[in-house]
Amino acid sequence: MKNILRNSALAILATLFMVACGSDKDEKAGTIISGTVENPQDQGVITLAKISGGKREVVDTLYLDSKNTFESTVETKGPEFFQLNFFNSQVATLIVDDEDLEIVADGGDRNGKLEITGSKDMEFMTELQEIMKTQNEEVQEINKEFMAARKAQDEEKMKNIQDDFLLMQEKKKEQIKKQVEEMIPSLAAIQAMNFFNPNEDFQFMKSVADRVAEAHPNSDMATFYKKQMDDMAKISVGAQAPDFTMPTPDGEEVSLKDFRGDYVLVDFWAAWCKPCRQENPNIVAAYNKYKDEGFQILGVSLDKKREDWIKAIEDDNLEWTQVSELKFWQTPIVQEYKINGIPFSLLLDPEGKIVAKNLRGERLHEKLAEIYGG
Repeated sequence: MKNILRNSALAILATLFMVACGSDKDEKAGTIISGTVENPQDQGVITLAKISGGKREVVDTLYLDSKNTFESTVETKGPEFFQLNFFNSQVATLIVDDEDLEIVADGGDRNGKLEITGSKDMEFMTELQEIMKTQNEEVQEINKEFMAARKAQDEEKMKNIQDDFLLMQEKKKEQIKKQVEEMIPSLAAIQAMNFFNPNEDFQFMKSVADRVAEAHPNSDMATFYKKQMDDMAKISVGAQAPDFTMPTPDGEEVSLKDFRGDYVLVDFWAAWCKPCRQENPNIVAAYNKYKDEGFQILGVSLDKKREDWIKAIEDDNLEWTQVSELKFWQTPIVQEYKINGIPFSLLLDPEGKIVAKNLRGERLHEKLAEIYGG
């Protein structure tokens, strides 16, 4: 009886051992990315790069076999964006998680054949690419109509085309929002944010970032995008504008908080910035109309040369307070305010909270009329 029990025990242990060994052997070592290139080029290579933290890091160089196929295995802790670059001629953006991907690419034509299958993430990405393609075609057609109207000097038709375009964009945006809700928590939802404007759609973009990051805490891209949105929240509509202090042309130190009690437009510009100089007459007109009502402006220059800065102030009749550290893009406030281009402006209420961003042309006058009347 003891021998029978002992033999049974050994048999069970042996079975468990075999199962355990089999489990180790069958465990997935990584995600396989494989494919076929139909039109391989004589020059260049195929590279696989991970997109993380706003940077592109090549993780593998791939070579075609005799059948023009390739394969690579990557490991990730969570879903991440990757890019396959075919001979610097065609690029495929991938979301790599735990499902193997199969690619069929032209390889020699930027807009050539590109089919990526294997995951729901890539189905969403294909969907987004189709939306982008359709949108580009619509914009090209509208541009043709607008240019024709401008050539005919038909101002009314030009305005109608612009109004129709804005209405079309809003409808498209609402449609994409619904599609994004179906995509979450896929990283494809982050890719879809390229259709939105943080000045107008920040709360929606922030919501997407939070939900995707919560679902994928180990994803570098999800974490990075959430941090971007968290940083932008500091200068979103409704937020308290970060204070700063800079010198005027006379060397007097002026702080943003000195303007509390009035509405103030914080206008980032520079003498070398042509769009800024083109917008200045509009700002001058707004200032002259509402300055007696308490409206103020604080001009923040990103100039490098003091003489250019002073001359531009005089030439453009900028009578309001001007400050600058003359450090160009190295001005510290540029980073804090997440400025990646000028002109850039914020309209603050009397408590220093942001009520609007980048109001230009008629939009500035409409907002000030809403505040002050008339």
